Amino acid sequence: MLPHNNTVEYLQIRQYHRIQIWVMAKLIFVILFCQLFLTSLAQADGVRTATICVDVDPPPPGAVKRDANGKKIINIEGISVDIVRAAFAHMGQKVEFSGELPWNRCLREVELGTIDFALGVYFNEERAKIYDFSTHYSTLTPQLFYLSTKPVSITQSSDFKNYRGCGIYGSSYAHYDLSPDVLDLGMDYDSLYRKLLSKRCDYFVEEWEAVFDSSTGKGFLANPLVVHTNLPWAKSPARHLVTAKNGPNSAMLVQINAALDFVIKSGAAEQAWKKSMGDIPYKP
Repeated sequence: MLPHNNTVEYLQIRQYHRIQIWVMAKLIFVILFCQLFLTSLAQADGVRTATICVDVDPPPPGAVKRDANGKKIINIEGISVDIVRAAFAHMGQKVEFSGELPWNRCLREVELGTIDFALGVYFNEERAKIYDFSTHYSTLTPQLFYLSTKPVSITQSSDFKNYRGCGIYGSSYAHYDLSPDVLDLGMDYDSLYRKLLSKRCDYFVEEWEAVFDSSTGKGFLANPLVVHTNLPWAKSPARHLVTAKNGPNSAMLVQINAALDFVIKSGAAEQAWKKSMGDIPYKP
């Protein structure tokens, strides 16, 4: 038999252990309840929010601003964003756009599966090995840009070798039958404009609508020294949504394609186009 003092201490320890067990049981119950609650919310809310990275170069007017401290603030907007957002809304699928990553990094993250989709991607055979493509939702016009003081004559792709060209890292020039390896590459559209105006390169090729629908492109096009002309033999590139090939989001492309088709046929895509491009014809 335990002495009186030891008995009291023993009973106190047992009571303490009972309280600990009771608290732990309650805690486990609360955790399980929260997990079930969150799961039911997710099920009621449908599929998780899809993530889409966007190339904000060239940025539409007002897309990139700075706060009072000079920090860059990216407002994700533009034709592609409006069209694809409408398609996801038609599907009842939440979507989140981000424009903080450089274009090459955006594509890489989609390939790795850390981001679900990339927006506004041109098709080429190399990309088709890495990504699954949605149907296209806008088709653009290939153009050749050069200076009136330094004329360029390109009637077929083999003529490019006679001149110095500029381009942008991560961009596809397959529709011009042109390899990025032969171009002086820069980070953005402004670098194209600077290099051409400083005569560092003789030309660059780009889609006319992409240059027109940018914060600095209209000023560039208004320069009387700048000449741009059609390249009828070049293939008109189209914008697509892409995801990692055979990845977890590939099956969703069937729904996305149907939703894009609805947005185009309903006229919503053309309205998004006109908001930025005015009377310039929309081509799905």
